[in-house]
Amino acid sequence: MYDKILVRYGELSLKGKNKMTFVRTLARNIKKTCSIDEKDIVVSFDRIYIKYSKDVMDNLQYVFGISSYSGVYVCNSNITDIENTIRKLFNPNSKTFKCISRRSFKNFEMSSIEMNNHFGSFILSNNTNYKVQIKNPDDEFNIEVHKEYTYIFSTKTLGLGGLPVGTAGKVLHLISGGIDSPVAAFEMMKRGVHIEFLSFLTPPHTDQTTMDKVNQIITTLTKYQGASKLYSFNYTDLMNYIGMTSKQGYKIILMRRSFYRIASIIANENNCLGVSNGENLGQVASQTLEAMAVVQTQSTLPVYRPLLTHDKLDIIKKGILINTYNTSIIQASEACELFAPASPATKPSLKIAQYLEEELSNLFALESQGIQENITVSYFKNNS
Repeated sequence: MYDKILVRYGELSLKGKNKMTFVRTLARNIKKTCSIDEKDIVVSFDRIYIKYSKDVMDNLQYVFGISSYSGVYVCNSNITDIENTIRKLFNPNSKTFKCISRRSFKNFEMSSIEMNNHFGSFILSNNTNYKVQIKNPDDEFNIEVHKEYTYIFSTKTLGLGGLPVGTAGKVLHLISGGIDSPVAAFEMMKRGVHIEFLSFLTPPHTDQTTMDKVNQIITTLTKYQGASKLYSFNYTDLMNYIGMTSKQGYKIILMRRSFYRIASIIANENNCLGVSNGENLGQVASQTLEAMAVVQTQSTLPVYRPLLTHDKLDIIKKGILINTYNTSIIQASEACELFAPASPATKPSLKIAQYLEEELSNLFALESQGIQENITVSYFKNNS
């Protein structure tokens, strides 16, 4: 069993004078995600050290801001202790190896090159199965010498990279049970954004399966940010009312403009810095540049579309990777699909959209009433 887990920062090393602000947020996120006691985590300028456990190793895969991490053996920074600890990494089934030494403590008696030569010779003389091989060896002996302790390990596990969630503020994300919006939320989290979710449901048109899908997706995504909040808006009356428009091809445009008016109010009331979604350019009729331009005029906050230019196959691959895809493809009754007109407007006019909203004279009043009466708030917490 290893003594510690060594966590490397990656991109955070580029943050200059602000670096430690990001690192402290990363440490807080690790504590929450991995349920670590204060005494079991140590933060330094270029590393975080955590008391080893398999559960912590497993849960670090959900923490943004980590470049890589390793289970490590810890010993005193002297040659004898380092040699004795290296023996723990000997593998009787391996034939080739290399040494990679890093000397943070510059007063150590050997340089990094001298350490590679010395400990490489020690390994050869104490394990006759080994031969040195620089490219693609069976084993690597990584030796990091610090002032008090030396950390020795054989493997690195890649982290998620990105920035720690919470370092870039908070955004309200429009979530559905589809493939794209969960992946878009993940991409926003990766850049340090904490996500709150807004879902528009239209019972009985949208069934319980749809609601369950949204809840399961948010449960999965919550692993990456520790806690989440979902605003579920019962949109049935508004959808039925918009369905009476005199220009049926504009139904989806009018509905999405309504979504952004409502989302802006909720976002502003909850100190969100923007609204985000899973829109992908050209994928459906409402996701043309013209349609997006007409729709987003209703948002009083910036609208972020992290998947705007992504290839659909890449989005699917990411959905599989983050474990939302299998939930997303469960068959259910989605509001937008049920409401879509036979010939939707792909190049809508802002003036026509505004005129149609004037025709629906009670639309804004119904939205205001809905915000007061038709929102249910749910809370999610990571229990991994």
